[in-house]
Amino acid sequence: MTTGTEDDAAGLPHEGASTSPLHAVHVADRRGLTALGAVTLALTLGLVGGFIDVMTGPGLRTVFAICFIAGCALAALKVHREDLLAAIVMPPLVYAAIALLAGAFSQTSAAGSWLTQQALELATSLVLGAPVLLTATGLAFVIAVARGVTGRRRSLQQSS
Repeated sequence: MTTGTEDDAAGLPHEGASTSPLHAVHVADRRGLTALGAVTLALTLGLVGGFIDVMTGPGLRTVFAICFIAGCALAALKVHREDLLAAIVMPPLVYAAIALLAGAFSQTSAAGSWLTQQALELATSLVLGAPVLLTATGLAFVIAVARGVTGRRRSLQQSS
């Protein structure tokens, strides 16, 4: 039998710990956001901007762009250092999800089946929104690299 600290180090629950699947899901802790938390932050801000844009006119526009870029930048700033890669990979995936949702709720004049309309909306969003997507991804990349470099320098200075 192992002690509680050995169980904790191995990632195993110790006696009296809750093993509920919901208990194991964390979006944030005292160090910042987990990868899931970073995705949740960027997705939430992007959805708010997308909702405002879709309700006030056709497609994703300025409010979405500002909210999406801010969400991706905040996610890269607040995510755990070990999850910095997720902050870089996340913007295109979140953008595609929001573009699909916006296309489902926007009124379009595209002909064809629902699936065809969604594919056309997604393609249009990706082409017209490329500057927004590239800005958000590039900003998240720069922030993540800067945080990674400064974190590495700090750990090297502390070990010296």
